[in-house]
Amino acid sequence: MNTIALAVPVVVGLELLAALGLAWLCWRLAKRRNLHALRDIARAFIALGLSALVQLFDFGGFSATDVALLDLGRSLAVWLYLGFMVLGATGLATENFVSRKARRDAILGSVLAALLTTAISLVAGRDAFAQEMVRNALRAGGTAVACLMIALVIAKAPAPPTMVLGASVVRVALTLVTIMALLRAGISLLSIPAPLTGAEEWQPLLTVDFIAQCALCVGLVIWILDRDWALAHDLATSAELRASSDALTGLPNRTILMDRLEMAVAAAMRSGTHVGVLYIDLDEFKAVNDQHGHLAGDAVLRTVGERLTHQLRGSDTVARFGGDEFVVLSPFMHQPCDLDVVVTKVREALRHSMMHDDISIAFDGSVGAALFPRDGSAATALLTVADSAMYRDKDLRRRLRHGLVRPTSQIA
Repeated sequence: MNTIALAVPVVVGLELLAALGLAWLCWRLAKRRNLHALRDIARAFIALGLSALVQLFDFGGFSATDVALLDLGRSLAVWLYLGFMVLGATGLATENFVSRKARRDAILGSVLAALLTTAISLVAGRDAFAQEMVRNALRAGGTAVACLMIALVIAKAPAPPTMVLGASVVRVALTLVTIMALLRAGISLLSIPAPLTGAEEWQPLLTVDFIAQCALCVGLVIWILDRDWALAHDLATSAELRASSDALTGLPNRTILMDRLEMAVAAAMRSGTHVGVLYIDLDEFKAVNDQHGHLAGDAVLRTVGERLTHQLRGSDTVARFGGDEFVVLSPFMHQPCDLDVVVTKVREALRHSMMHDDISIAFDGSVGAALFPRDGSAATALLTVADSAMYRDKDLRRRLRHGLVRPTSQIA
């Protein structure tokens, strides 16, 4: 068996090594990250390497039957490559899930396409070169169709907004592969009457085509990893959000409030400003749950959180402290009297009624306030003072409702 000219086998050998190396890398990534789409792309690289391997042999040293079998093997490798590429792109569009039946159908379709390609080339003419050109044209046409299918599939899978490298590589590579496929098909059909002299004339075109196909595979790999990393980032962000916020109202929870309160006190110490802390407890909230149900109570809590957030400044923090208790942190106060303004806004936000299941539910709340540095220099001390003031306000409001005392200014 004679090999073709030295320059060609060297190039093809490098292509084979590159394809198998990329296949190994994709398979390792697929096992480590459990991404089935990457396994399909690894199989595509293996098939691409096998199709390159056939180019290392000079068909002139084989019998007609051996040549037909080798070309059948090359056609099968090309069609398997295209089939696994489409499966990998489908895995990208369907969030990395392709059924076993679809994979079996793709393999069976590749086998049938390879047999059909060989049969058509044999029927097309008796000349061996003409048959080879027909096979090249059919395989190139199949590549163009596969690229169109991949383009349609990935159009349904938008790239992560912060990671666009994979999407850009795929689009450029798809365009280049399609152009090269159409060019190979055109040259093959035009060369049937006037044969090319040797493999050296084809090798530059095949090398560019190989590089474009590898770029397409690598682009899909990057895109799949981009999506996987973006999903992991979203899950981590969601976990952090759940850990730092109240599940019902979406407001900061007790942990975040204490961190912000300590930072606000430290900043106020340096700048000489004041920090206000308001402790809020809804009045007769248990009666809302008993009379209208817990869904109504949840709706009240969400409404209170929304109204408090809307009434106050963007620099203020409204947190759900637990149950029907809320805490407002108001930093950067220049004068102690600024606390009265915040208390007034909070009381306005609390006096409200809402509709739930066509039932009007009125609610209000008691408010206690503390001011740094007047009432303490530690976060826990400020919360204790505000909590005590809130209970005094609640007791006064209760006695006012029952007519035990005359209306006076409420305690802040």
